[in-house]
Amino acid sequence: MENRRRYYRLRSKKEERSLGFTFEELHCLAACRDIASQFLPESVVDRISKTVTAVALHLAEGIPPAAGQPIGFRSKGFIDYTPHFPVITALRRAIERKEVCLIVYRARGRQTVSVYRYAPGRLVAMSGTLYVQGYRMPDGSVLRERPTTFSIHRIAQMSPTGEYFNFNAADREARAFGLGWHEPRRARIHVNAEAADYVRDRVWSDDQSIEDQEDGSIILSLTTTSEKELNAWTSSFGGMAKIISFKEIKDNTSAHS
Repeated sequence: MENRRRYYRLRSKKEERSLGFTFEELHCLAACRDIASQFLPESVVDRISKTVTAVALHLAEGIPPAAGQPIGFRSKGFIDYTPHFPVITALRRAIERKEVCLIVYRARGRQTVSVYRYAPGRLVAMSGTLYVQGYRMPDGSVLRERPTTFSIHRIAQMSPTGEYFNFNAADREARAFGLGWHEPRRARIHVNAEAADYVRDRVWSDDQSIEDQEDGSIILSLTTTSEKELNAWTSSFGGMAKIISFKEIKDNTSAHS
């Protein structure tokens, strides 16, 4: 009531049954499904699609909305994650529970495997590949040792130990260029005028800075945790980008390819 005026808010039965979703939010969920579909087995994508359709029918009281064309991806080569889905599911469960795992891992270029005590923190997708980021742990301890990144498709076996850790294994808040393969390094890259707008329009590192040059080129400064990825990125410009300098920041990151 306000100044002797009484106001009422009416809610339809349809709104009460909406489960807190709107059509706009449902379209966002459908877009997320399409983006993630390249990493998921077809059976899982079908289950998600049926759920999205069921919610859409519920919202529309029997009239499904037009979903539009799904997002599609074309790749010259891809990793089939269908056989690795049990590992992904187990890692997600361990992340939710903060449970210590034993990871049997085969690094790139090696025929033998190694076993690690591991605290998983989060799953990351980059360039068509899934990774898990977290911390290696000393034998017999639930304390973190050092940050480590594993490629999901190179995990031969993952077993929960029944032990639990009490720290945030996904505590890397600042976004750097690339995954955590080594200690953070500050890099300066000169980008020619032809590619300057493309680079300027995007965020490559949370702490990036751009210096405009008189000839239309720019100098991009960013933090990277993967010199290999940065070298590949600059090479992809076909000579229009060149790394000027690298500077070490700190030494506290480790990973496995």
